[in-house]
Amino acid sequence: MITQEHLAGFLLMHAGFRAEFGRLAEACRAPRDREHEELLEEQLALLLEMLHAHHTHEDTTLWPTLVAHAPEAGDALAELESEHAVLDPLVAVAADRAAPLPERVPALRRLHELLNEHLDHEERTAVPLMLRHLTPDDIEADKRKAMADFGRRVPTVFGWLVSSADPALLTAAFADLPVVARLMFRLFWWPAYQRRFARLYGASISLPAPLES
Repeated sequence: MITQEHLAGFLLMHAGFRAEFGRLAEACRAPRDREHEELLEEQLALLLEMLHAHHTHEDTTLWPTLVAHAPEAGDALAELESEHAVLDPLVAVAADRAAPLPERVPALRRLHELLNEHLDHEERTAVPLMLRHLTPDDIEADKRKAMADFGRRVPTVFGWLVSSADPALLTAAFADLPVVARLMFRLFWWPAYQRRFARLYGASISLPAPLES
């Protein structure tokens, strides 16, 4: 059995998805210039890749693990998996670089809406099952998988996630990071992401208080 704190990384990823597609939908309405357009495309591609990896892990590993422990939850988890398929056409439109970014804005807005509804459903249905049936070893395996998905983009992904979550979730998610990683984040990764955020969205963003020390 695990605690809510063990799921901080999982929920932090949810927070990132909840925020960023809405930001992108607004920014993609009118890119400032070619450089801004390319940066928006890069951010969108990163988000779509992370979403695909997250859903694939749920469908192939997490949900089967939960069903093995709680067969009675099979139908509810199958419903969550079916919602992933509902999102796929919107993901395909959002990813289609043959269409200019402004033409993809309606798909991004709808993806933002439906994804938030799906994450609400997932947190109501799957998180209680995860708390009852997953082990700390399961969580560690999930963390290793996530870091493999991030690859060399760890600084950018961490910046995106931190820009999206509330202080309590950030405190829990960063509590088990190595000291060196926290130092790298404060000194290098976050300043770089602040510059990226300003270029993407024309706004400034501050380091959340829980991560300042």
